[in-house]
Amino acid sequence: MKTAGLADKAMMKRCVIVFVVTVIGTLLYAIGMNAFFVPHHFLAGGLAGIAMIIYYLTGFPIGTMNLLLNIPLLILSLRYMGKFYTAVSILGTVTLSFFIDATAFLSQSIIIQSPLVSAITGGFIIGIGTGLLYRYNTNSGGLDIVGAILKKYYNLEIGNVVFGLNVIIVGASAAIFSLERAVCTLIGMYLTANVANRVVIGTAQRKAAFIVSRKPLEITDGILREIGHGATLLDGQGGFSGARKQIVFAIIDLTQIAKLRQLIHVIDPHAFLFIMNTTDVIGQGFTTPVATPVEKNLQHSARYVVNEDGKLVPTKFWQYEMDQEANPTPDKETYPEVRADDK
Repeated sequence: MKTAGLADKAMMKRCVIVFVVTVIGTLLYAIGMNAFFVPHHFLAGGLAGIAMIIYYLTGFPIGTMNLLLNIPLLILSLRYMGKFYTAVSILGTVTLSFFIDATAFLSQSIIIQSPLVSAITGGFIIGIGTGLLYRYNTNSGGLDIVGAILKKYYNLEIGNVVFGLNVIIVGASAAIFSLERAVCTLIGMYLTANVANRVVIGTAQRKAAFIVSRKPLEITDGILREIGHGATLLDGQGGFSGARKQIVFAIIDLTQIAKLRQLIHVIDPHAFLFIMNTTDVIGQGFTTPVATPVEKNLQHSARYVVNEDGKLVPTKFWQYEMDQEANPTPDKETYPEVRADDK
């Protein structure tokens, strides 16, 4: 019974978050559209873009037309995507359509005179709203539903599907209005997609570093104590030589790349380093606070202890291992005496 109660609370919390984020995201979408796109006759992506074309040609309200265009897709969503996804899609569609018509007064005046700057500003604001929706697993209906169905049954990427359909909308813009407006529409869509992606994956950029070196222990020690990030030693083997070696793996901040390169160059100028982009990093030190040395219980680590100044210092045993790595000797069986305070 207790487990069921916790599950109900978790579901209720999720529903509240989805509702709040959907309202905020669709409101930003509507403001960006009416304040910066409509005055210059630009188009947004998806069915909202088709509704805008109809508005420019007939004067029929964009929000109302967006809602009508979404009805067949919502029926398909109920059939193929389930009740919860459909409920979220209905919420997004209704709130977006409502806010588009409710903020239509913003389109009566041109806030930014330059079409290009207006396209950039609108794309940025719409991108933030769209990114919030995607980040919290909700949507605003429209082509998102089509993309989700094709992804589920035909393994087509949603981004590619939506992009392809938006290209058709841009082509229609060029044919009906002008090439200049179509180009500005394309710029706005491009910014929308990129800003949305940035909101989804977060603004903090992380890098994954792999280091192959003759001194992996010393490099690991430097990453821990000089840069302040954790590191992992991976077992590897040379493809040509067959020699076994340890590969250092670490996740660092973008601003720490230069410091890492300098550290590696000082320890082993011949080390092999390659750095990869990471789309998301979740865990202690990135999305949760780093524990203090006491919380980490480092006094009982086999490799490090915390001195009176609160700094990490290697134990004598671990220092000996690093010294042997830096200056290998034939006799590696003689280890220093390990005392209780070194453990």
